[in-house]
Amino acid sequence: MFIVLDTHRYDRLGAYGCTRGLTPNLDAFAGSATLFEHAVSPAQWTIPSHASMFSGEFPTTHLTTQSGDMLDPAFRTLAVWLRGSGYDTTGYCNNPLVGVIDNGLTRGFNTFYNYGGAVPTTPASDLRRSLRLLSQVWERYTQLLRKISYPVQNMVARSERVFRFTLNPALVPLWTRFANFKGDTPRSAADTTRFVQQKIGPGQKQPQFLFANFMETHLPFSAPEPFFSRFAPTVKAERAAQDFLRVYNTQALRWLMPMETPFSALEAQTLNEMYDVEAAYQDHLLGRLLETLDQPYHRENTVVVIAADHGEMLGEHQLMSHGFGVYEELVRVPLMIRFPGQQQGERVSARVSTVQIFHTLLEAAGLDGREVEEHLAAPLEKFSLRRTSPPRTLPLVVSEAYPPQNVIRILEKENPGLLERFHCRSVYRAAYNQSAEKLIQVEPGPTALYRLDQDPREEHDLGAALNDAQRHPLQVGLDLFKDYALDRRPQTWTRRDVRIEDPRVLQRLKDLGYID
Repeated sequence: MFIVLDTHRYDRLGAYGCTRGLTPNLDAFAGSATLFEHAVSPAQWTIPSHASMFSGEFPTTHLTTQSGDMLDPAFRTLAVWLRGSGYDTTGYCNNPLVGVIDNGLTRGFNTFYNYGGAVPTTPASDLRRSLRLLSQVWERYTQLLRKISYPVQNMVARSERVFRFTLNPALVPLWTRFANFKGDTPRSAADTTRFVQQKIGPGQKQPQFLFANFMETHLPFSAPEPFFSRFAPTVKAERAAQDFLRVYNTQALRWLMPMETPFSALEAQTLNEMYDVEAAYQDHLLGRLLETLDQPYHRENTVVVIAADHGEMLGEHQLMSHGFGVYEELVRVPLMIRFPGQQQGERVSARVSTVQIFHTLLEAAGLDGREVEEHLAAPLEKFSLRRTSPPRTLPLVVSEAYPPQNVIRILEKENPGLLERFHCRSVYRAAYNQSAEKLIQVEPGPTALYRLDQDPREEHDLGAALNDAQRHPLQVGLDLFKDYALDRRPQTWTRRDVRIEDPRVLQRLKDLGYID
């Protein structure tokens, strides 16, 4: 089973040092799993990160880096490999960028439930199953709605004009709520738990690959009780904090843009507390699922991977959300794997990449045949995290941030000065070695060097020590990485846009002036 905690910072888990008691269920799981203390996401946001975890390739190779990109079929996904090996493949997903946008990330899944989007696709309830005729009518009705809504949602991904229109503060509360922007964590967690209880266990002949994405920690932030009272005391007590949150939750453009000035102390405290509320609430909702996975059968027979696709900036370095940069708050992520038969927890301090989840799950499933090795140009075990003593580390751990072009086009009109100040048009890359050094290279732009053991907040750039005469080993390694990533791109690769399947919807959007 592969669980993605979408937009979850590593520093909110007790297993990673948080002392606020936000995640007791995830911490308990970590205590019986292999926890990777320094896992790095290959990308700074959802689509390229999922594309990398699903394909085992870095963004420079697969180039699925924009909301309108489609993963080329040349890149076989986890689900494709496993289905071809006899697995039933099922997804439960709350992020519409993975489950609704037609970008190839659901390729290989026999069944994929979308809890995000205007018309979610969810398993039939017990009541709907018992009322079979009504269920059939409802299913036909929702299929019709999906035919209308999915192309529109794909257009939001492709068209800057449509995307910009949706950022109007008056519309944000509508699509975040009624279009299920954050999905439905309570229901999806319950449905996923039910699937594990019914489909994965003794007597089940067909092996199962189950993927689940939960994104409660994504903006906008709300405040369910009792988590609000416990973890957001400032927001509960301060009227100014409540007013700021109410307005900020409608200003989606501000979630995407670099900040001209830092947050005030109260604003920063408000957002951090509300993020804590969401992390605690999600952990609570995952409790039953994690309890189910802790049963003896699953302890002996099920690989469970829990990881974040990326973290979240909350004002650090004058950045918000996850559009730009490769700072630790954004690309260092939680990663925990419990292997079948594992009796006690283990901690791995070496830096690893969540790209390696791909190799780890394929090796655990027994896919070590010649076809896999030829496709990957290396044995699975070379990159699998299944063997941790010593850990299977990549020669260089890299994260890449390709700039989101829809945001760039908006910034060009709204605040072009920020584009230059934050090098927003540039590709950011971070390269790590196992000695706590981190190089951030901006192309085009400056290069920075940090010692994370001495400067975990990346506040003291040692880049002045870099010189052209004797290049730092991380600079040399990054050049080699880029050559490797380009060589991994298939000769048949083509950049593909997501499809707009209904020509009537396309014409209607043209009539409305959203596209040319």
